[in-house]
Amino acid sequence: MTKLTNIQLKILSQAAQHKNGVAFVPEKMGTTALKKLSEALVERKLMREVLAKPGMPTWRKGEDGRAMSLVILRAGRDLILEHGEFPPSDKRIFSIKGSEVEPNCDLTSTTSLAQPRAGSKLALVIAMLSNEAGASLKALAEMAGWLPHTTRATLTGLRKRSFLIERVKDNDLGTIYRIAGGSKTPVPA
Repeated sequence: MTKLTNIQLKILSQAAQHKNGVAFVPEKMGTTALKKLSEALVERKLMREVLAKPGMPTWRKGEDGRAMSLVILRAGRDLILEHGEFPPSDKRIFSIKGSEVEPNCDLTSTTSLAQPRAGSKLALVIAMLSNEAGASLKALAEMAGWLPHTTRATLTGLRKRSFLIERVKDNDLGTIYRIAGGSKTPVPA
Protein backbone atom coordinates (compact mmCIF):
# COMPACT_ATOMS: atom_id res chain seq x y z
CA MET A 1 0.00 0.00 0.00
CA THR A 2 1.22 3.49 -0.83
CA LYS A 3 2.15 5.55 2.24
CA LEU A 4 0.33 8.88 2.21
CA THR A 5 0.40 11.87 4.52
CA ASN A 6 -2.72 12.87 6.48
CA ILE A 7 -3.40 15.84 4.20
CA GLN A 8 -3.05 13.63 1.09
CA LEU A 9 -5.55 11.18 2.61
CA LYS A 10 -7.94 14.03 3.41
CA ILE A 11 -7.69 15.42 -0.12
CA LEU A 12 -8.34 11.97 -1.63
CA SER A 13 -11.15 11.28 0.82
CA GLN A 14 -12.92 14.57 0.03
CA ALA A 15 -12.55 13.99 -3.72
CA ALA A 16 -13.76 10.37 -3.43
CA GLN A 17 -16.86 11.50 -1.54
CA HIS A 18 -17.63 14.27 -4.04
CA LYS A 19 -20.01 13.45 -6.88
CA ASN A 20 -17.57 14.75 -9.53
CA GLY A 21 -14.36 13.58 -7.83
CA VAL A 22 -13.10 17.15 -7.45
CA ALA A 23 -10.44 17.90 -4.83
CA PHE A 24 -10.92 20.99 -2.69
CA VAL A 25 -8.15 23.42 -1.88
CA PRO A 26 -6.94 23.57 1.75
CA GLU A 27 -7.39 27.16 2.96
CA LYS A 28 -4.17 27.63 4.90
CA MET A 29 -1.69 26.10 2.47
CA GLY A 30 0.86 28.13 0.55
CA THR A 31 1.36 28.01 -3.19
CA THR A 32 4.57 25.97 -3.01
CA ALA A 33 3.04 23.43 -0.64
CA LEU A 34 -0.05 23.13 -2.87
CA LYS A 35 2.18 22.54 -5.88
CA LYS A 36 4.16 19.80 -4.10
CA LEU A 37 0.97 18.18 -2.81
CA SER A 38 -0.70 18.10 -6.23
CA GLU A 39 2.48 16.92 -7.97
CA ALA A 40 2.84 14.05 -5.49
CA LEU A 41 -0.76 12.89 -6.05
CA VAL A 42 -0.50 13.23 -9.84
CA GLU A 43 2.90 11.51 -9.92
CA ARG A 44 1.46 8.52 -8.03
CA LYS A 45 -1.42 8.44 -10.54
CA LEU A 46 -3.99 8.91 -7.79
CA MET A 47 -5.30 12.19 -9.23
CA ARG A 48 -5.00 14.13 -12.46
CA GLU A 49 -5.10 17.77 -13.39
CA VAL A 50 -7.93 19.06 -15.56
CA LEU A 51 -8.89 22.49 -16.83
CA ALA A 52 -11.05 24.09 -14.15
CA LYS A 53 -14.66 24.74 -15.04
CA PRO A 54 -16.53 27.69 -13.54
CA GLY A 55 -17.07 27.09 -9.82
CA MET A 56 -14.42 24.40 -9.51
CA PRO A 57 -11.61 24.86 -6.98
CA THR A 58 -8.38 26.02 -8.61
CA TRP A 59 -5.15 24.34 -7.51
CA ARG A 60 -2.81 26.25 -9.76
CA LYS A 61 -2.51 28.26 -12.93
CA GLY A 62 -1.16 26.45 -15.98
CA GLU A 63 1.69 27.74 -18.13
CA ASP A 64 -0.91 29.35 -20.38
CA GLY A 65 -2.54 31.07 -17.37
CA ARG A 66 -5.60 28.81 -17.33
CA ALA A 67 -6.93 27.51 -14.01
CA MET A 68 -6.27 23.83 -13.20
CA SER A 69 -8.22 21.56 -10.84
CA LEU A 70 -7.48 18.11 -9.40
CA VAL A 71 -9.80 15.15 -10.00
CA ILE A 72 -9.45 11.74 -8.33
CA LEU A 73 -8.68 8.70 -10.48
CA ARG A 74 -9.78 5.10 -9.96
CA ALA A 75 -6.45 4.25 -8.28
CA GLY A 76 -7.07 7.04 -5.77
CA ARG A 77 -10.57 5.76 -5.00
CA ASP A 78 -9.22 2.22 -4.63
CA LEU A 79 -6.52 3.42 -2.25
CA ILE A 80 -9.11 5.17 -0.08
CA LEU A 81 -11.28 2.04 -0.08
CA GLU A 82 -8.27 -0.05 1.03
CA HIS A 83 -8.48 1.81 4.31
CA GLY A 84 -11.85 0.09 4.86
CA GLU A 85 -13.77 3.37 4.97
CA PHE A 86 -13.29 7.00 4.16
CA PRO A 87 -10.96 8.62 6.67
CA PRO A 88 -12.74 11.27 8.73
CA SER A 89 -12.56 14.53 6.86
CA ASP A 90 -12.86 18.02 8.24
CA LYS A 91 -14.79 20.03 5.67
CA ARG A 92 -13.75 23.27 7.36
CA ILE A 93 -10.23 23.06 5.92
CA PHE A 94 -11.54 22.87 2.36
CA SER A 95 -12.97 25.83 0.52
CA ILE A 96 -13.81 27.50 -2.72
CA LYS A 97 -12.94 31.17 -2.43
CA GLY A 98 -13.04 31.02 1.36
CA SER A 99 -16.51 29.54 1.83
CA GLU A 100 -17.17 26.11 3.31
CA VAL A 101 -18.17 23.40 0.85
CA GLU A 102 -20.18 20.27 1.44
CA PRO A 103 -18.37 17.13 0.18
CA ASN A 104 -21.30 16.12 -2.06
CA CYS A 105 -22.19 19.53 -3.49
CA ASP A 106 -22.97 19.60 -7.20
CA LEU A 107 -20.57 21.62 -9.32
CA THR A 108 -22.06 20.51 -12.64
CA SER A 109 -25.00 22.89 -12.40
CA THR A 110 -22.68 25.89 -12.75
CA THR A 111 -21.52 24.93 -16.23
CA SER A 112 -22.83 23.33 -19.39
CA LEU A 113 -19.39 22.64 -20.85
CA ALA A 114 -19.33 18.95 -19.87
CA GLN A 115 -22.71 18.06 -21.39
CA PRO A 116 -23.22 18.34 -25.15
CA ARG A 117 -26.41 19.42 -26.87
CA ALA A 118 -29.08 16.69 -26.73
CA GLY A 119 -29.30 14.63 -29.92
CA SER A 120 -25.87 15.69 -31.19
CA LYS A 121 -23.30 13.17 -32.39
CA LEU A 122 -21.23 13.91 -29.30
CA ALA A 123 -24.23 13.08 -27.08
CA LEU A 124 -24.61 9.77 -28.93
CA VAL A 125 -20.90 9.03 -28.48
CA ILE A 126 -21.21 9.73 -24.75
CA ALA A 127 -24.27 7.46 -24.56
CA MET A 128 -22.33 4.62 -26.24
CA LEU A 129 -19.33 5.16 -23.97
CA SER A 130 -21.52 5.28 -20.85
CA ASN A 131 -22.47 1.63 -21.29
CA GLU A 132 -20.62 -0.83 -19.10
CA ALA A 133 -19.80 -2.73 -22.30
CA GLY A 134 -18.32 0.40 -23.87
CA ALA A 135 -17.71 0.74 -27.60
CA SER A 136 -14.92 0.11 -30.06
CA LEU A 137 -13.35 2.90 -32.10
CA LYS A 138 -14.85 1.33 -35.23
CA ALA A 139 -18.38 1.28 -33.77
CA LEU A 140 -18.08 4.92 -32.66
CA ALA A 141 -16.78 5.98 -36.08
CA GLU A 142 -19.55 4.12 -37.93
CA MET A 143 -22.28 5.54 -35.69
CA ALA A 144 -21.07 9.13 -36.10
CA GLY A 145 -19.94 8.82 -39.72
CA TRP A 146 -16.42 9.95 -38.81
CA LEU A 147 -12.97 8.80 -39.80
CA PRO A 148 -10.93 7.01 -37.11
CA HIS A 149 -8.69 10.02 -36.45
CA THR A 150 -11.73 12.24 -35.88
CA THR A 151 -13.15 9.69 -33.46
CA ARG A 152 -9.86 9.55 -31.51
CA ALA A 153 -9.80 13.36 -31.40
CA THR A 154 -13.35 13.29 -29.99
CA LEU A 155 -12.22 10.93 -27.22
CA THR A 156 -9.37 13.31 -26.43
CA GLY A 157 -11.84 16.20 -26.35
CA LEU A 158 -14.02 14.29 -23.89
CA ARG A 159 -10.99 13.73 -21.66
CA LYS A 160 -10.34 17.47 -21.73
CA ARG A 161 -13.96 17.99 -20.66
CA SER A 162 -13.15 15.89 -17.56
CA PHE A 163 -14.73 12.63 -18.71
CA LEU A 164 -12.70 9.69 -17.43
CA ILE A 165 -12.31 7.47 -20.50
CA GLU A 166 -11.12 3.91 -19.83
CA ARG A 167 -9.41 1.84 -22.48
CA VAL A 168 -9.77 -1.94 -22.18
CA LYS A 169 -8.23 -4.59 -24.41
CA ASP A 170 -10.66 -7.30 -25.52
CA ASN A 171 -9.39 -10.43 -27.30
CA ASP A 172 -12.39 -10.60 -29.65
CA LEU A 173 -13.31 -6.94 -30.18
CA GLY A 174 -9.93 -5.22 -29.86
CA THR A 175 -9.73 -2.00 -27.84
CA ILE A 176 -12.92 -0.96 -26.07
CA TYR A 177 -13.47 2.56 -24.74
CA ARG A 178 -15.92 3.49 -21.98
CA ILE A 179 -16.60 6.25 -19.52
CA ALA A 180 -15.54 5.15 -16.05
CA GLY A 181 -18.56 4.40 -13.87
CA GLY A 182 -20.91 4.11 -16.84
CA SER A 183 -24.44 2.72 -16.63
CA LYS A 184 -25.12 -1.01 -16.31
CA THR A 185 -27.80 -1.03 -19.03
CA PRO A 186 -26.62 -2.63 -22.27
CA VAL A 187 -27.38 -0.74 -25.47
CA PRO A 188 -27.79 -2.72 -28.68
CA ALA A 189 -24.95 -2.23 -31.15
